[in-house]
Amino acid sequence: MGLQRDGHHLPDIVVVVNNEDAGGKPLFLVVEFGQLKKPPPYLQTSTALRTRVYAPRFFPYNRCMSPRTRLLVALASTLLIGYIAVGSLLGRVLGDTTYGQLSVFNEVVRLVLEAYVEPVNLDRAMAGARLGLTDALDGDSAYLDDEELKLYNQTSKDDADVGLLLSRRGPFLMVVSTRAGSPAEKAGMKAGDVIKTIDGRQSRPLSAPIGQRMLRGAPGSVVKLTLMRAGSDSVDVSLVRERVVPPSPRERVLADGTGYVKVPEIDPRTSDDLRAELDSLRKGGARALILDLRGAGFGAPADGVKVAELFLKGGTVTKLAGAKYPEQVFTADPARSAWSLPMAVLIDTGTAGPAEVIAAALLDAGRAPVVGERSFGRAPLQKLVPLAEGGLLVTVAKYSSPKGTAIHGHGVEPSVPVEAVEDEEGAPAGRDVILEKAQELLKAEAKKAA
Repeated sequence: MGLQRDGHHLPDIVVVVNNEDAGGKPLFLVVEFGQLKKPPPYLQTSTALRTRVYAPRFFPYNRCMSPRTRLLVALASTLLIGYIAVGSLLGRVLGDTTYGQLSVFNEVVRLVLEAYVEPVNLDRAMAGARLGLTDALDGDSAYLDDEELKLYNQTSKDDADVGLLLSRRGPFLMVVSTRAGSPAEKAGMKAGDVIKTIDGRQSRPLSAPIGQRMLRGAPGSVVKLTLMRAGSDSVDVSLVRERVVPPSPRERVLADGTGYVKVPEIDPRTSDDLRAELDSLRKGGARALILDLRGAGFGAPADGVKVAELFLKGGTVTKLAGAKYPEQVFTADPARSAWSLPMAVLIDTGTAGPAEVIAAALLDAGRAPVVGERSFGRAPLQKLVPLAEGGLLVTVAKYSSPKGTAIHGHGVEPSVPVEAVEDEEGAPAGRDVILEKAQELLKAEAKKAA
């Protein structure tokens, strides 16, 4: 138990730092074997700004310490005092409240451990705190514990998938997009579906990358999902994992002679595949183009740059920047332009990542009207930081439009908003009102040009 004074266990070190955020009253930090505890009432100090360490003479039991122990305590206390005092002073000068917030967090932890009605599982409580911290950032940043980090890094060429792209929105995992021709699409899953459970495991404590990894597995194996949809009861879905080949752009000529290209997803090969489709449409006599990016969510945002270049004759395509990440500006190479005739772009809530980069670039350049629904808003650059325990997957930068409008976390707002029509069961209705609106706009532009 150690020595006591006035009925209180004597601490190793007491650091007294004035804290103006606490109403000008001194903030006591009692360091006891590396833990912060509330100071006993016998400690007194004035409200003057100062930092003081009571050791080793002040407390009688410290006389029992060896010279080596006293030296180590003194060194440790000096580092602690410097950290707190300098941080507190810099926070006041720069308006940074970080140190005050950490003090509050430590106090919350102490009160929970001391006052909660039942014994607290500290590991579980701290895991919840870490999840809450990264949830407050964006839907893709996450703390991964040791097991999750191992799962995240686990890759296999033999893995199969179900064709879902996930992120976090609120307390659960949400579907960003479904891959064309995948088991998920065949089962009727769509952007905006909320995943409640994966194989019986609640998605509330799962980060997006771990939820994504849990969907993968051996070909032919089954993953069971419970979905939540607005206005309906929970839906159970069983999906058989399979190897899905990423679909390529598909072109056709509409009844009114307008060229149409569906881009289901974007990867490094998409720009070359799309160039071939555009050449085919031009040879077929198409004088206008509808670029359909609805549901295109898979791929790295940077892959959208080369696709956007096909429709631009120079200028800025997108920007990438973060608080500690120097701004990068991606520009279009005029020599790569492949289509200069009138065009329109279609987007919806399943449009994400590279497709959002394309839509934002063409919209800001005045190259094409963007028709449909606001896109999902997922265009981050992330970094995995290994830690002593687990790792942190954190968004270090985000993509924005040429004019600086953020894409990540906001999405692309269409210049011509049109809400998709669904039947009573949530399936697309017979009419494609977004496509019809784009055709109407191109016809009006053709008449105006004539």
